[in-house]
Amino acid sequence: MRPACPACLTDLPPLEGDAIACAGCGARYRRLPFAWDLTPPRETWTAGQWETWERLQHNGEVSYEADPEHNLGVGEREDVARFSRFSRLSGDVLDVGCGPQPWPAYFDAHAEGTRFWGVDPLVGEREGGYERFRALAEHLPFADDGFDVVLFAGTLDHFVDPSCALAEAVRVLRPGGAISVYLGHKREGAPKPAVSHDWYEALEVPAGAEDRFHMERFGPEEALALFARAGLRVVDQEDHRIDAWRSYHFYRVAP
Repeated sequence: MRPACPACLTDLPPLEGDAIACAGCGARYRRLPFAWDLTPPRETWTAGQWETWERLQHNGEVSYEADPEHNLGVGEREDVARFSRFSRLSGDVLDVGCGPQPWPAYFDAHAEGTRFWGVDPLVGEREGGYERFRALAEHLPFADDGFDVVLFAGTLDHFVDPSCALAEAVRVLRPGGAISVYLGHKREGAPKPAVSHDWYEALEVPAGAEDRFHMERFGPEEALALFARAGLRVVDQEDHRIDAWRSYHFYRVAP
């Protein structure tokens, strides 16, 4: 794994001291208490995109604090354990949208010698159990061909541009590697929960987003179309039904 400027992909100098500058474009990056902030310059997106993204991050952070067991990959959840086994983790693994928890439960099933890295906009202020970077899925701060497995553990429908996120995953994937995707799906017309928490009701839906947490929710058919547009083939798939309205789906895809 080699860190690279997320704006221009020039190799970055050693991540030492409190700040570094890219020799290619001059972008500057800083060290946080427990991670490097390798978020690209604001010019990368429009002001409206940044505003929507920041509101979604805020909403996500509230949900992680208020109800981590339902919003993060933690605890003894059957779906998380299944995804861990499905993903066949080995070699160098990158978790895109890893979340702020110190160690995702879906890391637990892995081959001996597996090494983990993570990127997420909310890491850096708290200590983690593996190396993480504050960064965007659409602008991964790594050189090409650095990872054997790239994970999207329930995160692909949270990004501003999931197609760009997949393209970035392909770029940093080594030949012979695979991308593992967890997709949660709630069908149209699903009844609302009988009880809604005050913290949830207080969150606003950002302009341009489908709901409080997702830019655009999509189901299995849309996911398969997204993979096809990215030039990815499905090499393995599992579908798990929760009830009449909800299901979750695993995909292992490769170029």
